Amino acid sequence: MNRVSDIMIKDTVCCTPLTKIEESKDMMEKYHCSKLPVVNTLKERMIIGIVSDKDIMNEEGTVIHCMSKSLKAVYEDETVDECLRVMIMNNIEQVLVIDKQGHFCGIVTQSEILK
Repeated sequence: MNRVSDIMIKDTVCCTPLTKIEESKDMMEKYHCSKLPVVNTLKERMIIGIVSDKDIMNEEGTVIHCMSKSLKAVYEDETVDECLRVMIMNNIEQVLVIDKQGHFCGIVTQSEILK
């Protein structure tokens, strides 16, 4: 049975709570994404939130003021079926992937599951 680590997108871009809004907009444009995982530090990469293009649309300052702390994540060693269940139950198109220590390590999107 396939594991999340087999299909996840690795080396994805992320930001910190102190990332400036303008910088996060630039990152989303550059990497063609509508959401950025928010990690405590770029070195440690403990997932603490997520910010979307809608969250930052009319905001100024830093990501900490508009990021969502309510997020869903799956562990990299979970099955793809479990990942799909989490996505369906929460009506989300992508889910963050973490390791057992809570470090951000990737994203699974609907298109990864359909491949």
